[in-house]
Amino acid sequence: MRAAAVRAAAVRAACVLVAATAGCAVGPHYHRPATPVTATYRGQDRAEAASFADLPWWQAFGDEPLNALIKEALANSYDLADAAARVDAAREGFKASTDALLPAIGINGGPSYQQVFSGLSSAIPTTPGGPTLPTGNFRFATYTAQATLSWELDLWGKLRRQREAALADFFASEDNRRGVIVSLIGTIAGDYFNLLSLDLQLQIAKRTVQSRKETLDLFAKREAGGIGDRLQTSSEAAILAGAAATIPALERQIVAVENELSILVGRPPGSIWRSGNLLARPVPPHQAAGDPAQLLERRPDVRQAEARVISTNAQVGAAFAQLFPSISVAANGGLASSSLSQLFTVGAATYGAALVIDWLAPIFAGAAYAHRYRAQEALWRAAVADYRRAVLNALAETSNALVTLDRLHEVRAQLEVAVHAWSESVRLAKVRYDNGVASYLDVVQAEQNLFPAELQLAETIGDQFAALAQLYRALGGGWQTSEPANGPQPREKTPR
Repeated sequence: MRAAAVRAAAVRAACVLVAATAGCAVGPHYHRPATPVTATYRGQDRAEAASFADLPWWQAFGDEPLNALIKEALANSYDLADAAARVDAAREGFKASTDALLPAIGINGGPSYQQVFSGLSSAIPTTPGGPTLPTGNFRFATYTAQATLSWELDLWGKLRRQREAALADFFASEDNRRGVIVSLIGTIAGDYFNLLSLDLQLQIAKRTVQSRKETLDLFAKREAGGIGDRLQTSSEAAILAGAAATIPALERQIVAVENELSILVGRPPGSIWRSGNLLARPVPPHQAAGDPAQLLERRPDVRQAEARVISTNAQVGAAFAQLFPSISVAANGGLASSSLSQLFTVGAATYGAALVIDWLAPIFAGAAYAHRYRAQEALWRAAVADYRRAVLNALAETSNALVTLDRLHEVRAQLEVAVHAWSESVRLAKVRYDNGVASYLDVVQAEQNLFPAELQLAETIGDQFAALAQLYRALGGGWQTSEPANGPQPREKTPR
């Protein structure tokens, strides 16, 4: 009967401990801060259900060499490797915060030697019938082997709030990794289209130089035949030199962009394989931007900023819980003896248990705890401000990309008209000059106007596709790694 009563009391005590640790956590519960999200993007006629960012990166641009570069970057990028390592560190931090909720068990042992001074030996407890301790200064050895257990009862939710903060930190690190992927893909796509634009400009420059060489040869022959003059030949030579000077400048830019792409994909600087001509590509079509509210779930930087708000909110609760007394259970059991040969005998068994209530710290150090609580509240307000700023920045970047695409479409249309008109002007000027109807100045002026117009058109076409990549990045598209995604993906509940 007595043993049954002891077991029942133990069960009741265990139930009380479980109920205590399952109590409500003090401090504020998280609610998403109000955000300044508009109904539509500036530059958008109406909100759309679908979004360009729903497309996975391997379908967004329709360019196999570009897809190969992105795939290589996702496998070899050092920026991405750094972000992934930080995710692993945050995951282990979360696991450690989870372990803090459980009892801590340890094993220790070994010999110890103590010196007792005169007058203190009477303070050492003795057992009835045991040996009498000598008086005066003496030394004695103790041999121990014991297990210890300590468990802080999370009555006020301090440990659970810390675990909540660690989980939010893990999500922030994961969103940082996704943000690196989105940024990496957007930057690679933008640089790739810039490279194609530079290729086109170089092609135009070389063609223009060849054409002006032919014109210079014509002027030189006319001068030698007595029907031209030195002014025409010298002027055309100067124009030819000006066009030729653009070739090394463009080649320098091409090498710089290729080197940047090489670093992004994790390889030493070198050439970048690409194919196709920008002039042969169809004009980038209108891309749906979706609903601005989707940015809250899709943009990694916005999600990361919100995760920091969640973390600081939980840390406010943990700081508030420190204002309350803490209760912990401690127990130990093992073997202890003054003789190593007697350590593993029945008489050497020892055990102990304690209930520790730390209620003095909140009283005598209450001011310090209160200051820490208010400091944590200030950090929470700062995190909320960062989150709202991230939302505004996302709206602005998306609007800029939408307006840029729209305006570049108009610029390209006008430049195509201008290039066609100047090309026809050069052709007619040469025909009229050959027939003696027009002067040399008419040919020179037409050629001088055509070359920069062609370069500007090539640059504008490249800007169009780069703006398309910027829109994809601004909408938060591109973090998918292997499977197409239909809209935003939910967070995983707990890291594994």
